[in-house]
Amino acid sequence: MNYTFRYKEIFLESVIKMKRKNYLIVIVTIAIMSIVGFDNTYADNIHNENLTQQVNQQGTANSYEFSKNDYLDLSRTNQSQNASVLTSGKQKVTVNNNTNGRFANFAEAPEQVTTLTYHTSEQFEDGMFRIYFWIDSITGPAPAAVDFKINFYSEPSLQGPVSVQTSQKMVQGTDVHIGNIGYVEFPAKTTFFAVDGDWGMAGYNGNTSIAPIQMSSVYLQNKIGQNFPEYIDPVSKKDAETPIHTDWAKLTSSPTWTTQDRYLFIKEFSEKYGNQSADYWNNNQVHHIRPRIYGGTNDFSNLMPVPVQQHQLITTWFRNY
Repeated sequence: MNYTFRYKEIFLESVIKMKRKNYLIVIVTIAIMSIVGFDNTYADNIHNENLTQQVNQQGTANSYEFSKNDYLDLSRTNQSQNASVLTSGKQKVTVNNNTNGRFANFAEAPEQVTTLTYHTSEQFEDGMFRIYFWIDSITGPAPAAVDFKINFYSEPSLQGPVSVQTSQKMVQGTDVHIGNIGYVEFPAKTTFFAVDGDWGMAGYNGNTSIAPIQMSSVYLQNKIGQNFPEYIDPVSKKDAETPIHTDWAKLTSSPTWTTQDRYLFIKEFSEKYGNQSADYWNNNQVHHIRPRIYGGTNDFSNLMPVPVQQHQLITTWFRNY
């Protein structure tokens, strides 16, 4: 509600009703208004109904829409073992059009605009993936309220099918400040995932600004939140990650892998991609893209050379598959 216009209405109504034109009463009334002031104390609950309602109405239209036939595009993948920031952005809102929350007269005060920058991050805790929402900077007066919701897209492979989980809306209604505003949780599991959502903020004058949280890169995580240690062989161009499915069943025992099997792989690899040095094969181990314990075979198509250290990281990742 714009209190400037409301008090103008009160003033005009008073003038009309005073048939005897007792302007002294009006002057006294205005003086009392100026002394008492009109601090916007309603800010603490403005977002609960106004902002949340508008986010529900407008935010959905701004969301990235996924259909069950869509998949998380490989071109957006950017896996990193130590990645924390999922997505980031900024937006503005007119938070007030007066400088001190009081109206000593009816002159229009300068407009005040607030700019917020934010990012989301992800962490595994207590069997859940937590998606945190952070305020990175506030330029201008702090807004009255901020809220957000997160959509969690997951799939068993980069070919889908996609499932979507949407969080409950989280609201910060007082003391909006730089730092963590809150988090939402989703059950942890081995999956390819990405997040997006909506967020909004409200000024003390009731103005709201709603914007989409842009879709993040795609990550492959195991059930304890470890990102897959991505590796692409520079010779064969085979990718250790993209053939992975996250719904492989574990066998009771692994098929055997012998020195002869390794020899046959190196022989076929050399015939197809050219001879490699002895140092190359001393520094690389033969990796089963689909692990034998999860149904992987010793077929050439399921094998690739991976440096020893990187192979150890991949093996460790699969222990929490």
